[in-house]
Amino acid sequence: MISMPVMNSDPNCLVSSEEELLRLAPLPHERVVYWGSGSPQAWRILIALEEKKLPYRSVCVSFSSGVLKSPFFRALNPRMRIPVLVEPTELTPLNDEKETDDVTQSPKSRVTEAAVGISRLMTQTLSQYRTIVYESSAILEYLEKKYYMAPCMPESPSLYAVAQSRLHEANEILSVVGDLVVYLRRFPQEKRNPAVVNAKWASVEAELSLWESYLDGQQFLVDPDVPYLCDFTLFTNIAYAVRCGLQLDGLYPRLAMFYVRLCARASIETTWPPHWRTTFGSKVLTKTCGYCGGRADQPCVCKKRPVLSSAKVSLTPMPATQQPL
Repeated sequence: MISMPVMNSDPNCLVSSEEELLRLAPLPHERVVYWGSGSPQAWRILIALEEKKLPYRSVCVSFSSGVLKSPFFRALNPRMRIPVLVEPTELTPLNDEKETDDVTQSPKSRVTEAAVGISRLMTQTLSQYRTIVYESSAILEYLEKKYYMAPCMPESPSLYAVAQSRLHEANEILSVVGDLVVYLRRFPQEKRNPAVVNAKWASVEAELSLWESYLDGQQFLVDPDVPYLCDFTLFTNIAYAVRCGLQLDGLYPRLAMFYVRLCARASIETTWPPHWRTTFGSKVLTKTCGYCGGRADQPCVCKKRPVLSSAKVSLTPMPATQQPL
C-alpha cells in the first residue's frame, strides 16, 4: 500500500474553494479527515486517530468561505458540516489473475485508476466505493469498532457503559458554553439583559460543577490512569471554553488539572488547532480581573471570589511549543 502522511505538510493552509477540494480529493488508498481549526467536534477525531496511530491525511476547511456548501462537500455530508471521515477503499481481488495484473500495472494505469476513484466521489453511488462517516460521535464509535486492536474505550462492559455515557453527555458543556458565548458576542454589555446573562451563566456553572464532581478522587473520568474517548471529548469542549476566556483554576481545580494533564499528551499537542498557536483567545467568558488586569469582558467578581496567587496553575496552560491562548 502507498504510504501517506499523517498530517498535511502545512496545516495552516485552509481549503476555501471547491477547486481545492477536488485537487485534494481522497485517493483510493487514503484515509482522509475533513476538519476545521478550533472545532471541538473535529479536534477529538484527530486526537482519536493519533491515539490509535492510524495514518491519515487531513483537509482543514475554511468555515467562512462557503466551501462546506459546495456540491463536492455535500456529496460527502449533506448536512454540510465537519468532521467527515473518508476511509480507504477496501477491494477484494476477484481472482489470482487480477492480483497479478495489479502488480504489473503501468504508472499511467495507476493514475487513471486514481482519477476514477476521485470521480466516484462526485456520484450518487459514493457509498458503494468508500466508507464515509460524519457526526463526531458516530466517527468515534466507528473507529473504536473497526480498529479495536488499539482500544480507546474500556473493555469491561460496566466501565464501557460509564465511558459511553460520559462521552455523550460531555457535549452538554459545549451546548451551554456555546449558548452563552453567542449571546455575549451578539449583544454589547450595555444591551444585555442581566437576568438572561445570569441564567446562562448559572447553566454553565452548574454543568462545570457536575464535571468537577465526576473527577473527584481521580485523574480521568473512568480509569484512574488512562484517558478514553470520553476524556478527549470533555477536553476539547473545555479547551474551547478556556479559549473563550473561561477560568478554571481556583474555581474548578479538578477540571484545571485535568486540562493541564491532557494538554501535555502527544496526540493533543500534535493536533492543537493551528490558529490557536499564533493568535490569542477572546475574553468573552473572563470574569475575574485577577487574570485579565482589569480587561475582563464580564463584570469583575473578585469581591465574591478570591484572587488566586501566582503559585496557582495557569488558567491557559499549553505545551511549550505553542503560543498562549
